[in-house]
Amino acid sequence: MVFENAVSTFAKNIGILLVFSISFLLALLMPLFAATPTYNAIGATFLRFLSIPEMSLMDVAVIAFAFLLSNYFVAFGVVAVNLIVKRERVQVNLTQEILQSIPRSTLVLFLIFVFLFILNFAVQYVLAELQAPYWLAGLVFLLIYLPTFYVGPAIVIDQMKPVHAVYASVQHIRNCPDRVAKWVVAGLAMLIVATAGTYLLLPAYFQWATLIINSFIIIPFLIVYQAHNYIEKYTILKKPARGRKR
Repeated sequence: MVFENAVSTFAKNIGILLVFSISFLLALLMPLFAATPTYNAIGATFLRFLSIPEMSLMDVAVIAFAFLLSNYFVAFGVVAVNLIVKRERVQVNLTQEILQSIPRSTLVLFLIFVFLFILNFAVQYVLAELQAPYWLAGLVFLLIYLPTFYVGPAIVIDQMKPVHAVYASVQHIRNCPDRVAKWVVAGLAMLIVATAGTYLLLPAYFQWATLIINSFIIIPFLIVYQAHNYIEKYTILKKPARGRKR
């Protein structure tokens, strides 16, 4: 039912979602404009952490600015998409919500994303210096980001403060871990299909094609799906009548 609601919201709001998804495209492209040490793979942009110490101060400044812009664009996109879901489920005035909530919520999410990025970088760098096994780096990444899985919806939909949003996120994950698992499976399936499809149709440009599909379809849909997972905690909204306005 939650997945069906997410598909319905995505289909009904595809126009405005495509507009807001430009922020995701810019977020993925921005670090690439800074060149090394970034690279494009499976529809995403990655940073080679261990290359940073070898860079000049100017190079570090450029890449830092690029990733700050990237995180801001992501924060804006997350806020905008969550507001669309909020309008669908609780019938708020989207225009009023945008004017009142987007600047503050975007800034709060941006600061959270930057903090998580810096924390992850510091821990990964230490692990690399200690020559820790690769699986440990992945585990640490999961432990850092998983507790904040529902922070975006908590801040935008419930207008919580960061600390309360993290607590609400952890509680929701504990109460419904299967929803997070289904979200991960859906995301992996979509990314695999997009990557395989673009590789077969456009082998020379499949990474760029996958990045575009990721920006305009996969990421916004997953955020819609995530928001629906979060908002289902409200019992009154769990059984919406099909075909009717909620």
